Amino acid sequence: MTEMFNDVLENNEHIVAVYKPDKTKFRWGVSLSILGSTVWFYLFLLVGLIPDEGSEPMPWQFYPIMAGIITGVIVVIFIVTFIFTGVYFKNKFYAYTNRRIIIRSGILGIDYKSLEFKFLTATIVNVSPLDKILKRNTGSIKFGSPSSQIGSVANGAANLYAFKHILRPYDTLREIKEAINQTEAPAAQADAKKSALEKLTPEERAALGL
Repeated sequence: MTEMFNDVLENNEHIVAVYKPDKTKFRWGVSLSILGSTVWFYLFLLVGLIPDEGSEPMPWQFYPIMAGIITGVIVVIFIVTFIFTGVYFKNKFYAYTNRRIIIRSGILGIDYKSLEFKFLTATIVNVSPLDKILKRNTGSIKFGSPSSQIGSVANGAANLYAFKHILRPYDTLREIKEAINQTEAPAAQADAKKSALEKLTPEERAALGL
């Protein structure tokens, strides 16, 4: 599966691991979202059909016709959403390299989002009530950065960087943090060496041939 990320890899960068959302959790999450939206849609229409005080009520024949039209529209929306969800799931992958996390997604095309380790400021694992009910050891990892903080909304989308509905979220986060530590170690050693050299006297520099 790593070859699907080859087009976005930089020089000296390699994929460490690739993850796929859990299909059961993914489907349930989408289904409940559609169900919730449908309920709110029905309530909104019901409130709109209540006649104002003093106005004449609509003929009773109007209500079953409207109910049939609304139900048909909702069924079509549900079917279309379900089909597109299957395509979206097929294209959805998460990965991390020796430098960054990458999110692959799309329906009609493929999009990639990435966040370099050096810009990563916070992480959180979210295990929802649905995750607990399904008992599949699933959850979501959210990654925060200065431009996309955890819990904030940027350009209408919350949690821009997240590995959603994945198996073993805590273990996965530990693996990513280990990769981050390995990336930061050489940089820290280089900084320490530079700091030590700056403290040397001219005589010590000459003795070292610097």
